[in-house]
Amino acid sequence: MKNRWIEYRPEWTASPLSYWVHRETDDEPWHLAKSFEPPLPRPVPGRGYPTYHVEFNGVEFRFASLEELAHVIEVLGQKLLPTTIRLSQDRGGGLGPNKHWLSRLPPKAKPWRYREKAVKYLRDAMTVFAKG
Repeated sequence: MKNRWIEYRPEWTASPLSYWVHRETDDEPWHLAKSFEPPLPRPVPGRGYPTYHVEFNGVEFRFASLEELAHVIEVLGQKLLPTTIRLSQDRGGGLGPNKHWLSRLPPKAKPWRYREKAVKYLRDAMTVFAKG
């Protein structure tokens, strides 16, 4: 099954990817930081903060920003997945490789056959989400 939708919330809610994509820039621990690169998304007037959902063949992905969706497309689009050790080191410490979003991905979402199709659908979803 394939599906994509946006939910709006009154408060910004981090996703499993938020720590790995939105890096703190104000010398505060991530959970206390006020400044990020890329910046956290702003609320949509009258609706709230968007949370993007994509379901593809039994796996649901949740994103707190379009930058997170782009990051997943970049990582899952590689024929040979990078290790979570390398991805964790790219973040510069804090959480170890077992806490990385890729290590938490269901096993059925890791084979190239699945990812090849999922990335295509994630790209399509991103195009739709970006249009609003």
